[in-house]
Amino acid sequence: MSDQNSSANNIVRPDELMAELDLKKSTYYDDLKFLGITASKDENKKAYLTIDQANQVKALRSHVSKTGKRDGFESGALTVSSNNELADIPEPNDIYVEQEDIYVKPEEPTVTFDFNQLMRTAQEVKLRELATPDLLIRGLANQMTEEDLSPDLKEKLAAVREAVNPKWTPAELASKILAQHRSQKAQAQAEE
Repeated sequence: MSDQNSSANNIVRPDELMAELDLKKSTYYDDLKFLGITASKDENKKAYLTIDQANQVKALRSHVSKTGKRDGFESGALTVSSNNELADIPEPNDIYVEQEDIYVKPEEPTVTFDFNQLMRTAQEVKLRELATPDLLIRGLANQMTEEDLSPDLKEKLAAVREAVNPKWTPAELASKILAQHRSQKAQAQAEE
């Protein structure tokens, strides 16, 4: 029983690794192929990876998230190229072999792109595209006068103005009534 538990502790199931790394099956199997890893099967014919193999997949995923590509991934003292060949990284004092000579990199049009910057630029273009109609509408509205309004909108404006600024206020009405009263009182005194 303890052997089974220790063996279970030294293996990683594909589903667990895919869930942990948030990988789709196709990406997971492409990573295994790229690394040259073949999953083993237990006595129940269920696939598993060793801890070292799972760590290689995790390291590759980390490399891909940083660079946007699998090429150039280094695992320990090995570099993996897109043609799935492993090559030893030369020691710095090895004067006969330079790292560029170890494997041939295929020409890919996306190699020269900074994917994070490319995505950011695309997002800014989309933002500008989404914001432009609103900005244009705001610009037009800022330049319009009451004369540019259609007749139905002029009526709405008049109704709003009347509601906000009634033709009379209680203070104005009180002033008129008091003035009229004083005027009548002054006339009455003048007649006496």
